[in-house]
Amino acid sequence: DGGGSSTRLWSGSPTTPSRTSGGSSACMCQAETPAETVTINQQSVMATNGRSARNGSSLGDSHSNGQSGSMAESLTAGNLYHMALEAKPVLGDWFSIADTATRLGLAILAFYRHLLMQPLALLRFAHSWNLQWCARAPHPRYGWKGVLLTLYLPILPFALMAAELIKRAGEYLPGAEPDWKMKGPGRVFFQRPDSFVASILWDFYLAVSVFSGSFLQYGDDKMALVHTLYDEICVKEYWYTLLDAAQARRPRQLATWDGRAAHDVGCGVASGGCNLVAKISDSYLGIGDKILKRGKAAGGDFDDLDDVQRLLEADPQYAGKQAVLCEFVSPSKAVTVSSEGFSNVHSLDIVTTRTKSGVKVLTVLLWTDCSDWSSHSCEAGYLIDVHSETIVAPTAWYSPYFAKQNSKLLGVRLPGVREACAKAVAAHEASELPWLTTVGWDAMITDDGVYFFEGNVAAYRTPRRIFLTPSITRAFFEEFRGEGSPVPS
Repeated sequence: DGGGSSTRLWSGSPTTPSRTSGGSSACMCQAETPAETVTINQQSVMATNGRSARNGSSLGDSHSNGQSGSMAESLTAGNLYHMALEAKPVLGDWFSIADTATRLGLAILAFYRHLLMQPLALLRFAHSWNLQWCARAPHPRYGWKGVLLTLYLPILPFALMAAELIKRAGEYLPGAEPDWKMKGPGRVFFQRPDSFVASILWDFYLAVSVFSGSFLQYGDDKMALVHTLYDEICVKEYWYTLLDAAQARRPRQLATWDGRAAHDVGCGVASGGCNLVAKISDSYLGIGDKILKRGKAAGGDFDDLDDVQRLLEADPQYAGKQAVLCEFVSPSKAVTVSSEGFSNVHSLDIVTTRTKSGVKVLTVLLWTDCSDWSSHSCEAGYLIDVHSETIVAPTAWYSPYFAKQNSKLLGVRLPGVREACAKAVAAHEASELPWLTTVGWDAMITDDGVYFFEGNVAAYRTPRRIFLTPSITRAFFEEFRGEGSPVPS
């Protein structure tokens, strides 16, 4: 999420089955060993012992393994968790003029609280933020705009809103490039409200909330600020090390791409019988994701590493870019995670946050009812209660797209969610980055439990929650400021 906020997921059916420790549809290479952690070419992976999620009983079902509800309570972020789970619009409906004005007002009030309580830190943050966003390559000549914006610090929210108006007007010019948020398949997470006035307020809100929310989450830490634009440290390989430290399940990486050449990792591309997914290490919103079908004799794309080399070499998106190639993993066939008429492709979006009491779960969302192999194509989103592992509400507050969804999965139980949250918390705890206050984890329910795909710096996901209502905004300030705060000072 360093450059955008959305789930990044691959899921579907393997081509031909290969041996796994539990015989699931998650393809694994022959080197996997049941019930232990194995290391292959410095790639540590967690193997499972084969117990499957069937009819409400899963590897992560706390009812079947004797864990009590107190475990789930200890995993979640207390009042913050419950307020986000039960959020209702203060005025009007979600994404009405009244609601978008309320959220914008909260983001502006947060800015002025920052200005009053931490003026020098906010000045440093604003200067770096404005230079970064106005001078980002390949247009460093626009750096003067960042300096100018910083000079307007006392009225910066209004300067940002003016910039959004100019940008909006530019969208109607011939040859205008689409906004980066609308380039990838994850554009549904940024769709504007139908009302013209509400859509303007929403644009204003996104600009001001990300600024105010980022300072609230990270203070003026320079490396954290870099990650609001570009994942310098927190690339996909970094998240893999954290997930491995937590012994979380993830698809096995079989190859890497260094920008010019493909290299085998572990048991290599030629092993196994499933498709591969290539993902650019520092990309976002699914931009550049590429599925490679195994078996040229059956009309597929590759048989070995040389074929992968040829395919990526021919794709301009991969020129000079590092990428990872991992096994294609299938969603569970035993657990209902989608509405009738859709495949089981889905994503669990688990946001963890450092609090004064340690790392906790802030929200768990389900993105589902997908039209293709990626959850970026989802048509529905839901809130999941960690304690009951049950879908309890639609994500009507996340974006206008989901405010109009047909919510058919309310009350459905998703076994394994609680265990997945425990793994996400453990992975976040394994990070030694002092500024990594919030993380968004992307995962999927399979017949062998929950598999994780990556983490994301939650610079964009968290503000969607911070400014939902006045009480939630106040609760975030109480958690992220004052004695014992997890935010670097």
